[in-house]
This record gives sequence, structure tokens and C-alpha cells, in this order.
Amino acid sequence: MSVDLMEALRERERLVTDYILQPRFREWFKPGDLRDAVFAYLERGAKRLRPAVLLWSCGAVGGDEQSALPAAAGVEMFHTWTLVHDDLIDNDDLRRGGPTVHKLAENYASASLGYDEKRAHEYGRDIAVLTGDSQHGWTISLFCECARERGVDPRVVIDIIYHLESYVVNTLIEGETLDVQYSRTPIEQLTRDDIVFMLWMKTGVLYEFAARAGAMIGLNSSDADHPHVAALSRFASRCGTAFQLQDDILGLMGKQAQLGKPIGSDVREGKKTTIVFFALQSAAPEQREFLLSILGNRRASDADVAKATELMVSLGAVGKTADLALEHIQRALPELDALPETPYKALLDSWARFMIEREF
Repeated sequence: MSVDLMEALRERERLVTDYILQPRFREWFKPGDLRDAVFAYLERGAKRLRPAVLLWSCGAVGGDEQSALPAAAGVEMFHTWTLVHDDLIDNDDLRRGGPTVHKLAENYASASLGYDEKRAHEYGRDIAVLTGDSQHGWTISLFCECARERGVDPRVVIDIIYHLESYVVNTLIEGETLDVQYSRTPIEQLTRDDIVFMLWMKTGVLYEFAARAGAMIGLNSSDADHPHVAALSRFASRCGTAFQLQDDILGLMGKQAQLGKPIGSDVREGKKTTIVFFALQSAAPEQREFLLSILGNRRASDADVAKATELMVSLGAVGKTADLALEHIQRALPELDALPETPYKALLDSWARFMIEREF
């Protein structure tokens, strides 16, 4: 990743974080343990890639980033509530280097409310659901602030919110549903394209939305078919798929301290990634039998997960997934040709290449 891109990402991270952490927002959420849950992930370090894409897309069409800042905070908030619910579904205990929301609330119930183990566990799950619901509502109010405080045409904001709540959220939840179903589906019943499309629904659609919304705000127009809006949407959509493919690689081979989430959890959850698909395609019968005995086995030892990881690497599955991510970036980059030459266009180009080079 270039120094310029790193600096630009840090600057947008600061802008978005400062906006979200304004004291006025804290007053909205009660009681205190729910407030703590709502802000838990937001107060931890994060890349804020989706907000950056939104802000740069706004700038790339000639708009003022400040007019889009509440929307950038909104897309980060939307992403955050999906993480809270996703962690609950996946039974993960770690996110961004700290306890997941359901574990945080469970620990609070045990230490402060005196709940026994079963009741504390149930409380943690309940609070995680409510936390995500609260953050989803906060998302919409943040987008509204573009019109209320930043001079964006209210009709543009309404169209953006309508698209988010009618199309994006349902596409994302469909992808999450398929992810859950696929983890319980024999690999023989799935194709590579099934898996890639599911990944796009889970991840690519929100990147697509970020670019679309940023460009519409930058143009102050509801015309989603405008050549610049359409090009940026396609660009970010394909980059988003590459991001998820790379995320699957990092989830298998990354470092927990760097990623801030458990390594190997996808294996224990039985996630049907393209890595798993390619590995089982190439595996000899005894290798296939071993992999299938570990995938989806929540009690698999760290040693068995490590052995399964090494096997998938040796079978070329990680390399094939990396090639697939590169293919999506190579298809995405020409979309930027429709845009004028600006520093924002250069940042989007660098960001796309970062999608397949990143280590966190």
C-alpha cells in the first residue's frame, strides 16, 4: 500500500470516527450497558474502507467530501450492525482485538448483574440483537443529516436511503442466509460461482452502495444511471468481491493480533469459501476425507485446523482464490476510465490494488 493511500485512509478514518463519537449521539442510547455495546466496535481501531470509498467517490465526481461526511459515517454504522449480528451468528468471541458484543454483554451480565452462565449467555445474545437494531436506526438518521446539515437535496437523500433499505439490506441478508445454508450444504451441491455470488451479496453490494451514494451526493443528483455513478458502482462492486476473497485468505492464514478476530473460525464454522471449494476439487480421497472431518467441526483442535490449512495451501486452493481476487480487480480498474483525472481517481485506483495486497 502506498504512503499516500495510507495517509488518505487515516485521514478519512479520523473524520468518520470523530463524527460518530460526537457526545450528542451518546445521549441517544440507554441503559448504559446497551450504550457500551453500541459504541464497542466504533471505539476500536478500524480501516473505515467503506466510508473512504464513499468520500472519494463524492470527490471523484467533483463534490465536496464534507457534504458526504454524515453518509460516510452512515455506511460505517450500517457495516457495524451487520458485524454485530454476524458475530452472533458465527459464535465468534473476538472482533477488532476485543470481545464481540454478545460476549461483552454476557460478561457484564455475569459480573454486574449476577446472572448464572445460562442466563448471562442469553442476555449477551439479546443485547447483541438489540445493539444491531439500534445501530441500524442510527444509520438512517446519519444519512438524513446530509440534508439537514450539509445542503444535500433531500430528494437525493431519500433515494439513497430507499435503495439502502429496499435493495442493499435485503441483498446482504440474502447473502448471509446463503452463507449459513452453504455451511450445512455438501460441497458437491455448490459451484464456484454460487460461492462467489454469495460473497458479493455479503460484501460487494455494500461497497457498490458506498460508491453509488458518494457519487450521487457529489453530483447532488438522484440519477443512478449517470455514467460516473454507474461506473463507480460497478468498480466498487467488483472490488468488494475481491475484498471478501482476500478476507477469506486472511481468515485462514493471517495473524490474529493483526486481524483482531479469530483465525481458523471459518474452518470450524464450515464456511464454504472458494478456498474450500478449490481444495476439495484437487484433494486425493484421503485428503478429502480429512478436510471434511475438520470443516464444520467446532471441536477441531488448533493442530487439526493448522494441518487443514497447510493442506489447502499445498493443494493450490489459496493461490487460486488469490488469482480470482486479482481477476475481479482487473475487471474493476477499467471502470475508472470514465472519470476525470483527479487525486480522488488516483486514490480509488490505489485502493483497488490494496484490496488484494492487504494483510489486515
